[in-house]
Amino acid sequence: MKIHLLQYITRSLVIGAMSIVPFGASALAEGADMTKNIDAGRTLAFDRAKGNCLACHALPGGTMAGDVGPALPMKGVTFQQMFQTKEKLVAFLADPEKMFPYANMPEFGKNKVLTHEELGLIADYLWSLK
Repeated sequence: MKIHLLQYITRSLVIGAMSIVPFGASALAEGADMTKNIDAGRTLAFDRAKGNCLACHALPGGTMAGDVGPALPMKGVTFQQMFQTKEKLVAFLADPEKMFPYANMPEFGKNKVLTHEELGLIADYLWSLK
């Protein structure tokens, strides 16, 4: 009886541990993908031929930043607080005046300066700023 109980407990622990591994591996893969997205978004934001965010905004780690727009992230407010979802941030980057009529920002998506995917990468980068 004791042997059966020990086998049952051992099997339960092994099965339980096996069910955790794929979740943990998946979470690690998602974290690595997000890090790649953030890095790619930062590269686009700093690229003078693409996003060129530095022409108007000061960003962490950026050089020769402009001062037409606010420094990002803005003091006291996060992108999460301003836009609630990354999708809303992407929509703003694509067509700023649609959300804020007096926004003095290029319409990166509407004018096809950046693709929807590129706007998403920049949003991932901006979302990561604290």
